Amino acid sequence: MKIRVNEVFYSVQGEGVLQGVPTTFVRLQGCNLLTPCSWCDTSYAQSEKAGFLLDVDEVLGQCVKLEGRTYQHWVCVTGGEPLFQLEALHELVKGLHRYGFRIEVETNGSIPKPYWWTVVDSWVADIKCPSSGVCGVSLVEWFDTRATDQIKFVVANSEDLDFTRSMIRKFIHKNPVVLVSPATGILVDERRGQIEEYWNRDWLQEVIEFCKEMKVRFSLQIHKVAYGNRVGV
Repeated sequence: MKIRVNEVFYSVQGEGVLQGVPTTFVRLQGCNLLTPCSWCDTSYAQSEKAGFLLDVDEVLGQCVKLEGRTYQHWVCVTGGEPLFQLEALHELVKGLHRYGFRIEVETNGSIPKPYWWTVVDSWVADIKCPSSGVCGVSLVEWFDTRATDQIKFVVANSEDLDFTRSMIRKFIHKNPVVLVSPATGILVDERRGQIEEYWNRDWLQEVIEFCKEMKVRFSLQIHKVAYGNRVGV
């Protein structure tokens, strides 16, 4: 079976419960959201006509080659939106399990859980807050999940915090792990043609206080701290 891929690379997981863990990333090409999220940092992976159309076995081979071993190593399938290629994603997940990989899949939460969802070791559903511009696309069913799964809120202002607080109180009781991630600011250097991301320290502290109040996990994207606005890290 063919699957459309943007990139496959080896790095450390930059956020969530696996933050800092060496991980192979498979970034799939294509997204189901016609209006992109304001905080999308992989716009290059949105178009379903770009990327590389590869055999699933070829992608599996790249994962094995990058890691050098297979048993219990983590592979993060991200996008784009992985569930946009539902059947091909299923084949990829089955193949990764055959090689002994543990699997994390990142989703925007706007597509229903597939019937095979429990074979993925950890889902990360990015619940869209008001500042995203696509608030309301995420499905409530993603809140009803396992202790190994993760729900992420990217927050940029107090309205986002109020929304997150409401969602947590209404839908999340025991599971899953809840992550709150402060959005980055953008600095554009037109002379050099560079884009740099930064965090406002006052906002970071406000988000930390929110996490203390709600007893949820603060999640900073450490790959952006280390590498900035780069592909393949």
